[in-house]
Amino acid sequence: MATFVTAGKKTKAIIRKQGHRTICKTFIKKTDALVWARKVESEIERGLFEDTARAKTTRFKLVLDEYFQSCAQRQLKALQFIRSHSRTIAAHLGSNVIADINSELLVCYRDTRLQCVRPATIKHELGIILRALKFAVNEKGIYLPSLPKITFPQVRNARNRRVSDDEIEMLASHISNPEVNLLIKLALETGMRRGELLNIHWHDINWTAKTLMIPTTKNGEPREIPLTSRAMNELLMVSKQDIGALFSIKPDSLSQAFNRACKKLDISDLRFHDLRHEATTRLFELGLNVIEVSTITGHKDLTMLSRYTHLKAEKLGEKLVKLEKMKREYGNRSQEGF
Repeated sequence: MATFVTAGKKTKAIIRKQGHRTICKTFIKKTDALVWARKVESEIERGLFEDTARAKTTRFKLVLDEYFQSCAQRQLKALQFIRSHSRTIAAHLGSNVIADINSELLVCYRDTRLQCVRPATIKHELGIILRALKFAVNEKGIYLPSLPKITFPQVRNARNRRVSDDEIEMLASHISNPEVNLLIKLALETGMRRGELLNIHWHDINWTAKTLMIPTTKNGEPREIPLTSRAMNELLMVSKQDIGALFSIKPDSLSQAFNRACKKLDISDLRFHDLRHEATTRLFELGLNVIEVSTITGHKDLTMLSRYTHLKAEKLGEKLVKLEKMKREYGNRSQEGF
């Protein structure tokens, strides 16, 4: 049975049931308290009562932190990726209790963020938000009537921006920072991501095998890539070679230096990440297949590589001519054999 405590003009209903936490609610009218208590007790008896109190008191930042720890324990791929996005989400939504994380709030969050970041970033952030809420329900036992529904922004990632040799020469002549210059050259020679480049250590380089080990990647799996002769020569020219990190420049500083140079040189619509795109496209132009390219670039979803292969018509034509020539030569040799 519920108990009722009257203080002044207010009545507090208190329900204690074995196997359930104590449930309390205060009312102005005692009749309202009685009606509420009977309803809750009936739902508890029939197994229909869902306690929303925890959802109304638990901050979303706590849920995000526990979700990340769960990902870490399961050794999920892209852990750094989740951590980075979780920090951004917490800065915007962390102070809200999870009961307030509804569709209306997420629409506002989406539209606000779209003003300063790309749709693909918003898509990743919304995915983490929804997975964290699902984690709260399934793993922490926090009741939510339903998970919020949100339309993800449409992602248009396909960029046809190629980098010309003239643009590379202009950048090399203009940029005085040797680290930035080396990073541009290595990005074009290896197709590595910005974060992967900045995380290179000297012990990652196998000078004999001419390979580079990338221990930390976006998808969470290390990979080893071949180093071209140009890449090897550029690395050998670096004066300081020890056991530490190869670069000291920060990610944002690198992007800012690159963008400033492009603006100064009137090079339009060029991002540092486009160097990876250019490198990947050049690998295809050299004749490597999708599996070979993905081994170097680290793309796990092979369909993603389709947007990197904006091959020039003349390059494809040259390859067709070579294939036709090889076919004729093979046919002639076969006839001679008979």
